[in-house]
This record gives sequence, C-alpha cells and structure tokens, in this order.
Amino acid sequence: MADCITLDLERSFGELNDCVLVTDPERIVVFANKAMEKLLQVDRGELLGTTTKRFFANPAQFEKMAVLYHSPADRRHRKSYAINIIGGDGTKTPVEVVSAPLFDTSHNLTGLLFIARDISGRKALQDKLRDIALTLEDALDAIPEGFAIYDRDDRLVICNDNYREIYAPSAPAMVPGNSFEEILRFGLQGKQYDTGGLTDEEWLAERLERHQSADGTVIEQNLADGRWLRISETKMRSGGTAGIRADVTELKAARARAESAYRNLSLIADNVSANITEVAPDGTCLFINKTGCEWFNGTSEDLIGTNLRDRLPWKEREAVQSIFLDALEGEKVSVEISLNFPDGVLRECHLDCTPRLNDQGGVDGLVVLITDVTDRKKTERTLAEFYAITSTRELSHEGKIGNILRLGCEHFDLPFGIISHVVNNHYTIIHAHSPNGELLPGTTCPLGDTHRVSKLEAGKPPATEDSTQSESAGHRCREVLSLKSYIGAPLLVDGIPHGTINFSAPEIRKRPFTADDLQIVRRFADWIGHEIARQRDHQALMDAKVSLERVASIDDLTQLLNRRAFLEKANIEVQRFRRSRQPLTAVMMDIDHFKLINDRCGHAVGDDVLRRFADAVSEELRTVDVFGRVGGEEFCLILSDTGLDEALRVCERLRKKIFSECRPGHMEQPITCSMGLAAASREDIEFSTLMRKADTALYEAKDAGRNRCVIHKPENKPANYF
Repeated sequence: MADCITLDLERSFGELNDCVLVTDPERIVVFANKAMEKLLQVDRGELLGTTTKRFFANPAQFEKMAVLYHSPADRRHRKSYAINIIGGDGTKTPVEVVSAPLFDTSHNLTGLLFIARDISGRKALQDKLRDIALTLEDALDAIPEGFAIYDRDDRLVICNDNYREIYAPSAPAMVPGNSFEEILRFGLQGKQYDTGGLTDEEWLAERLERHQSADGTVIEQNLADGRWLRISETKMRSGGTAGIRADVTELKAARARAESAYRNLSLIADNVSANITEVAPDGTCLFINKTGCEWFNGTSEDLIGTNLRDRLPWKEREAVQSIFLDALEGEKVSVEISLNFPDGVLRECHLDCTPRLNDQGGVDGLVVLITDVTDRKKTERTLAEFYAITSTRELSHEGKIGNILRLGCEHFDLPFGIISHVVNNHYTIIHAHSPNGELLPGTTCPLGDTHRVSKLEAGKPPATEDSTQSESAGHRCREVLSLKSYIGAPLLVDGIPHGTINFSAPEIRKRPFTADDLQIVRRFADWIGHEIARQRDHQALMDAKVSLERVASIDDLTQLLNRRAFLEKANIEVQRFRRSRQPLTAVMMDIDHFKLINDRCGHAVGDDVLRRFADAVSEELRTVDVFGRVGGEEFCLILSDTGLDEALRVCERLRKKIFSECRPGHMEQPITCSMGLAAASREDIEFSTLMRKADTALYEAKDAGRNRCVIHKPENKPANYF
C-alpha cells in the first residue's frame, strides 16, 4: 500500500517546479520531489525516513510547527509561513512554505503536504527597491521647497523634510499610507490653518476640491502663524498627485512694501531676480527692472514707451493680452505660463498681474511680476520621471539607461547625452543619445592627462555654459566634438572610477546651470554606477552557472558528454523521434581488449587511446548527432534522422578510421572497436530500452570475434517502426 502512495505522489509532484515534501503523522518524511531535493542539497534517499529538523536555521521554528500535527484546530486548514532553511551544502535560503493536511477516508490525519518556494530573489528585489526609495528621499530632501507625492488613492507616498518643516504641527500625521484628508484634519485639529472665517468643514471641502483637481494652478494658503505658502499640485501619469509647497511670506511682504512705496520701486525691483514691469492700460511700458531688461533683450531706455507684448510670439502675445484684460477689471490675476522671451530663452513663469487703482477705484495701470520657475518645475518633473524609470520592471537595463540619457537631454536642454568608459587614457562611448544618431557606441578618442581628467577622478561634477571661456577650453575632446556647453559627473563602479556621464551641445547654453542641475547629474551617475555594478555581478553569476553546468556535463578525459549528460540528451532525442517519426539509430561502441592495453602498456597509454578514439569519432559526426562516454571504454552514439542501412555505413567508416588512426605510435597491438546498432521503434518510450537493444547487438559483435558492426534483430517479430 505504501508503494502505491509513493507512486501516486511521484506522478503528481515528482517533476513539479515547486518543492514538495510529505510527512506522516509522526513528522517522518515519506516523499520529497526533485525540486525539494535540489533545494535541500540532499539526495532524496537520505530524506526518506528522517525528519526535517536539521534543515531549519532556527530549530525553534521546527518545534513550533509541531502544532500542525497535534492541534485539531490548526491542522484543518492550509497554513502559510516563511522560514530560513540550511541546505546540505550549508547554504541558508529564505523560503515561503504552505502546508495542507492529508486525511484518509475516515477523516484521520495521515500526514501533511508541504510546498516550499525559494523567495531569496524576491527579498533581494525588495532590498533593491528599498535602496531606490532611500535614494529618492535623498533627492527630494535636496529640493529647497516642500515636496510630496500622493498615490491615485490620495494616500501619502513620500515627502521631503522641507514639507514636514513647513507643516510642522501636522508632521506626526505625515506617514506613508495616510490620506491627504487625514493629514489636513490633523492640522485643523492643531489650529494650523487660517480658515478665513470658514468653518473647518467648509475650508476642508474647498481645499480638497482644489487638491483633487490638481491642474497645476498655483494657490496660496495662509497659516495661523501668519506665513503664506504657494501651492502647486499636478496630476502624474500614474494617477497620483505631486505637489510643491513654497514659503512665500517674504515675497508677499515685498510686494506689499513695493505697492506702499511705489516711488522706490526702481531701487527695490532691480534687486529682485524676477521680471517687474508697470504698464499703462493700453499696454505701454512705464517701468521695467533690470531683470526685465535682460529678458526682453534691451535697456530701460529702449523698452519704456513700447508695448512689451509686441515682442512676444503671437500665441503668447494673445495669452498675455487675455491676462491683462482680466486684471484691468480690477482684480489681481496670478497664472503660470510658458513664455519665449526676446533673449531666446523659453521660461516657465509664475505671472502676477496686479491692477494699480486710483482714488476713484479705477485702474490706472498694471504691475506685472514674472518669476522664472523653470528650474524648479523641471527639477520636479525630472525627479518624478527619474523615479518612474528606475523603479519600473518593464524596462531592461539598457532601456533604463537610454531613458535616463533622454531625460537628461530634455532636462538640461542639451542634444547630446553620453555614458563613457575611460580606460588607459582612452575615452570610449558605451551609451549615447543624440538627435540624429551622430554619436555611436564604441567610438573612442584619446582623453589625455588634462585638468578635466583630474577633476573627474576627484569626483567633482563639472559644468560650463561656454567651454571656450572655461579652464578646459583646450581639451581635445572639446575640439573633436566641437562642444561648447557641458555638464557631467564621474561614474564610480564599486567605488572605482569607471567613466563619465555627460550632456553637451555645440552651442553656448543661454541658461546657467544650477546647483539642482549638478545634484541631478550626480543622482544619474550614482544610479548608473550602481546599475553597472549590479549587471557585472549578474553576468558573473551567469558565467559561473554556465561553467558549472559544463563541468557537470563533460567527461574530463575525452571532453565528450558524460553518462548523465548523454542520457539526458538521449531521452530528448527519443521524444523528438516519437513526435517527428524520423528514423533514429543508437550505436553502442566498445574498444576491444581495452583491459589488455591498460595491463600491458599502462593507464597513461590507455587514456591516450581513449582520447584518440573520441577525437576520431567526433570528427566524423554531424552537429545533430549525440556522442558520449557511458563507461570506462564504452561509448554511445545517437544518429538522428538516420535509418539502419545508412547508420551501418557510417559505423563501418568509423570502424576503419579507428583501426587506422587510434593506435599510439609505439604500440604494436592495433586498436579495434565493436559496435552494436539498434533502430528506435514505437515501444522505445525511453532511451534505456533502445540502449539495451544496442548493447545486446554489441555483445553479439564481441561473441562473433570483435572488430565488427552488428545490427540488433528483434526476436520472433519484425521491428515496429512508425
């Protein structure tokens, strides 16, 4: 009866990829499949009749599992838990185990079925994702404003320290997983917000409505301590919401002072990095500060008295005209808009258009404040997309690096992105992004021992908007590629300089690089360096695996397949024969009187004969034929798509070649070989039956005098071919 159970378990679970183990009610192992044998690194025969206690990294877990056998309540249902096991080779592996009770027809417990799965890969991936999350947190903390991301269910995913500092009373509620509404309610309870006379519920409903629309519109928020925040929230492609919080208390105070002391506007405005202008109701410029003059590419004398809108492209001119018309109604207008200014720079701007009222309440003019928020918004978008690229599973290693180069080119407004490998004073492009494929991976140029190389080796990310005016103006790569603007960072792989990542253009960059730009290119370099190291480790593991598989499959002496590897391939060939119905012939080969060769000439000569024999036969075979050493001087050959007549001709040719080529020069005794041939037939479900037929024919050849080829002839009935 036990044999029947074992046979059923073997049929059910023997070839299953998951690891399966069955115990009786006394915790004695009665079955383990091949996958479990491989996981535990112990022969199945050693497992049967023992317990699994020795494989538990924590023996207490083994004792704890006894409840599955002795507690009726705990053994009725399937259980799932994670444990660490120690294999027969001492390797510790984390596994996920599911157990289920086995009952007989009388509902008595007859044993437990355990299914285990190796989760080491999943744990490694979780560790990798945790590292990426930490990197993102570091990047977010570098942003000077408060930054937060909420998922599509409006639950907090991540926020930086500035965000917590801005809303310090609400910081205890800023835990990933808490909803935006829960965090707001926590702040309301702490009297954090100035609700402007609204009830808490009214204020909350209005704020949630703005948050859920997240259309990029900038709103201002007044806190109970008197601070003002500028809030910008945008929907991400994932369905979540990214938001920026900036303390604009000082900016609002500056505006108030400027409005109350308009006569001193010129003094104040020229010290503000934003564009400040005053225009008449018809659009004529009355005042423009220093920054505005730079953006409109002129002097105050050139610009005052003209209509500044006329200097903008027509689409943007119409958009600004619409804003001015709204402000002329007497209400301040605040918008975010992209504008191409006459200095040739496209800027993402926060535009405030404030009406200047006369004593009668009419509008005498408009004060326009334009703040360049390009770098901030670019940084937000770039970091969000960088996180998406590095965290997705849909992109390959090459795909992620290619997308990072594309993202960098877009962020820095530079056409060329390069990842290089620097070896022996040569600079080689290994990845590139360019508009028309001008840069080709594999391109190499001499780097030279320049000051720039020293900076890269020192780990300093260089940046220049005009290399002709920089200390590296004479760098040979600049001359070869005709580059003028450049930003880059060194790549370190396992702490060792590997190369560089850089973005460049043949034109002078009109916008200066910012500290955030240097941080971003450094983040790119850090991630790519870690990714290159990870890929190297992965390739090393794959190479080691291939090497081990070869060692396990090849006979050291003859370099042929060993018995195990040959039989595996032979069974595959038999299955192919049963599907294709193409003829297949197996040949058992034995070197005649090989023991006498060893006895008379020594084992070194015998080994030489075996090598000569293997080489002589291998030279005559096709790539589809399978040849292996299955014993001391016994070999087996499978001739695919070959019937008996053709196989016999092949074997006779091999027999003659062995006779003429396999004898070492100092031997007098000739080297001969006996062969037994057998054709595959319908009853040959596995190769072992075909091998026995060929072996029978081989013995007939030996009995008939050796040095001959004999075909196996079935007894009492003809061969049954497809």
